[in-house]
Amino acid sequence: MARITASAGFALVRGADQWQRASFTDTALVDGLVQLAWEVPASDAEALDAQSAAGLAFDAHCRLYHSLPEQGNIERILWSAQDPLRPGQSPEPLSLFAAGATPIAGDFVSVASAATAVDLPRALAVDEDERLFIAETGARQVLVFDLWSQRLLRRVSMPGEPVDLCCDGDWVYVLLANPAALFRMRAHGAPIRRELAASITQPSRLLLWEDGRLLVLERAGTAGARIVNAADGTVLVASDVAAFASDLESHRPGKTAAPILVIARRGGEDFIRGEVEGGSVAFIAPLTARAYDGRGIVRTPDQRIAYWTAKGLRYAVAARVRYATSGRVVSFYLDSGEYQMQWGRLCIDACIPRDAQVGVRCIASDELPPDGQLVTRTPPVNVTSLVIEHDDLSPKLPAQWMIDAVRDEQLLYRRPQGPELPWLPRAIDDDFATYEAPVIAEPGRYLWVVFELRGNTLVTPRIRSVRAEFPGHDFLRRLPRTYSTEPDSASFLRRYLAMFAGQLQDMSQRAENRDILLNPAATASEALPWLAGFLGLALDERWSIESRRTVIAEAIDLWKWRGTIKGLSRFIEIVAGVRPIIIEKYRMRGGGMVGNPDAPSSNAILGGGFRVGGAVGVSAEAAPADDAFETHAHRFTMLLPGALDESELAMLDDLLELHRPAHTLYDMCSIGAGMRVGRGLHVGISSAIGRTGGFTQLQIGNSALGRGAIVGRPQIGIRPGASRLPASFGAHGDSRVG
Repeated sequence: MARITASAGFALVRGADQWQRASFTDTALVDGLVQLAWEVPASDAEALDAQSAAGLAFDAHCRLYHSLPEQGNIERILWSAQDPLRPGQSPEPLSLFAAGATPIAGDFVSVASAATAVDLPRALAVDEDERLFIAETGARQVLVFDLWSQRLLRRVSMPGEPVDLCCDGDWVYVLLANPAALFRMRAHGAPIRRELAASITQPSRLLLWEDGRLLVLERAGTAGARIVNAADGTVLVASDVAAFASDLESHRPGKTAAPILVIARRGGEDFIRGEVEGGSVAFIAPLTARAYDGRGIVRTPDQRIAYWTAKGLRYAVAARVRYATSGRVVSFYLDSGEYQMQWGRLCIDACIPRDAQVGVRCIASDELPPDGQLVTRTPPVNVTSLVIEHDDLSPKLPAQWMIDAVRDEQLLYRRPQGPELPWLPRAIDDDFATYEAPVIAEPGRYLWVVFELRGNTLVTPRIRSVRAEFPGHDFLRRLPRTYSTEPDSASFLRRYLAMFAGQLQDMSQRAENRDILLNPAATASEALPWLAGFLGLALDERWSIESRRTVIAEAIDLWKWRGTIKGLSRFIEIVAGVRPIIIEKYRMRGGGMVGNPDAPSSNAILGGGFRVGGAVGVSAEAAPADDAFETHAHRFTMLLPGALDESELAMLDDLLELHRPAHTLYDMCSIGAGMRVGRGLHVGISSAIGRTGGFTQLQIGNSALGRGAIVGRPQIGIRPGASRLPASFGAHGDSRVG
């Protein structure tokens, strides 16, 4: 096989920061992916006039609180995420403040001091200590209600009308109007004034973003509504997009997804969504919210967006969009660093569904066009405020005449063998594939690529990254010059040989980088069982990928110390993520003492019936000789300082069966449930003092008493000098001294 250059480099375009430096026409940039722009079909729901706000808030136990401003009351609804279409709730919402409300048996009872109407309760918030904060706009005060003791803790007067609340742990931010102000408070203690930009005069809604910024919705329900930064008044979303906005919220559609800003508009209109990156917002497909009452939205415990309707709580769902039929993206130049460079292949990671297509046109040159002739850089259509860091360093775009000079468009070929990068696996759930096309352009140092995207209004292609290979193959140099004397013949032959050169290039790179296969930290996850076979190691599919890689990397040491405390501890730590405590039972035996023969606790005297082991309090004469061996010899206990579920414990049990000494017996337990007096309590070994995550509140139909669930709420333990027994002593496993 002819050896070709295996050290070819490539120029890369990937990620939102690089893509946004290109020029977009009828295309959008969503989560770093280039796609066709879209428009939302007109909703058939009738838009309602903006109404005064109402509050929605969840507590930690999936109970929803909904304020009724006109009735001066707050109702509580039981929520469940099991129904994908409609949240589960009780037949009749339970009133929290209305006088004369008669709760069902076993439910809370409002105290007499709280059984009065509340003056225009607008916003609600629940802190991490299960205190409900109520913005009582009419009385210019904030109420703090303890949801566990069912009593009103305090009323905090404010210098203005509280219009919205948002939580940050046990802190709550309070947004005021008439006059505008911002405060921060806890359930106990005086409110603290926070900075609010002087330009914010008509605040309506408040949202705490993940980076600590506070976003304020001004003039909600009007054509001049906008979203600004509370600290400096910087406009994040202008009125042309946020017009008639009624509320703000954020959510994460997936476990690893970035937070999404959700802007609710008037009743019956779709919710706008956007990805916030610094000071720019890239909008994505909206949410449909039929019959929305226009008074506020809330994030559910399962990260969906819910809203209130005349029929109760509902979920917002993905809106139906219509994509543009065609669009274009013009890249900035890719620099090879050498003049008269003959570029090789274009490798594009893209998702191109049926009835969609991506074409490319390549432009190469040794000279950059003058600034006055460059294509105007236009942002993606879904980005309203584009902020590019170090924009002065952005590479130049091509001139329009350079684009017009390239008439032939190249189609992409899907690589059946995957990426061209050696030994790079594709994730199982990855919908993207690698497409390839030769760079058909004259030699030049700089390369520009024009992408033509096409769809059918229902689907759109998506491009994630582009890699331009350089230099190209040199097969023409290896052939007689008679084949390349004419430019047209040389161009055809170069393109024809590119098909074989690409395959040879991939094979050569794989051969030169085959050492990656033997590196457990770099090899593909599919190759891990094969690699473990060289060491005689069988991998458990229940182990995480990271655990498998670490076990292979440390296999030599694990085999060296196999069957010892050191080896077992390290093996369990790799697989379970927690370092276990191994106690050999012969160390826990009792019954022997060397010392005073008259001591009442001594059962044996050295030289006169000394015995190792045996039950405590049983004389040496009464205990059988082999008692210590039956109860302590060749036995050990594995203590795991963490709350592990049954599947994890079963996985570790199988591991111990395989790697423990064959003649030993063992017990294994997790200490996540906390200490239990009288059942092997060893502080610092088998139990820890402090708050525990091993117990959760009892849920009907989903819990069993004595198996990780409790009735009621754990209370903070006694504190010397600050508590009285027995009233302040918590009895649910979370009490402590000190």
